[in-house]
Amino acid sequence: MNRVSGKVAIVTGAASGLGKAIAILLAREGAKVMATDLDENEGKAVVGEIIKQGGEGFFARQDVASESEWKEIVKIATERFGKLDVLVNCAGVFLGASIEETTLDKWRWVLSVNLDGVFLGTKYAAEAMRRSGGGSVVNMSSAGGIVGTPNASAYSASKGGVRLLTKAAAIEYSKANLGYNIRVTH
Repeated sequence: MNRVSGKVAIVTGAASGLGKAIAILLAREGAKVMATDLDENEGKAVVGEIIKQGGEGFFARQDVASESEWKEIVKIATERFGKLDVLVNCAGVFLGASIEETTLDKWRWVLSVNLDGVFLGTKYAAEAMRRSGGGSVVNMSSAGGIVGTPNASAYSASKGGVRLLTKAAAIEYSKANLGYNIRVTH
């Protein structure tokens, strides 16, 4: 196995669902994983499972909508493991409400987590990856970002934004443009 042996990865939203599965799989494949989430108990449990399976992991509480927390998370990962090779932006929230029921505050909350968090993660992870010669950023999107869904306008808007941000970042960080050797995908 060991497809990512020696690589260092940050996985956001790692306390449950896809984030948890991705963090565990990356560790099983040889990566050193920094798992982040707002849910400290479940996040620490995921890292416990990684360690129990013989992997190397660390948990840090993170609000992905906070720029200062992103700076700190990337700093911790690079100081602890020496570099950063992979970022999986998996943290996300869903609001099931019609447009009329959606307050501006709720709209901004969904976009701050689902879109601003991906932007900030991509920005600060790419800076660290550039210093170490390259890496990969994986931004989790959704079919909801391609096809509008009733009672999910904020979610659909955020995930559509993730898709296009990812495409723009892929071109920007590629060898062909800036020469950074950073792959960005969704």
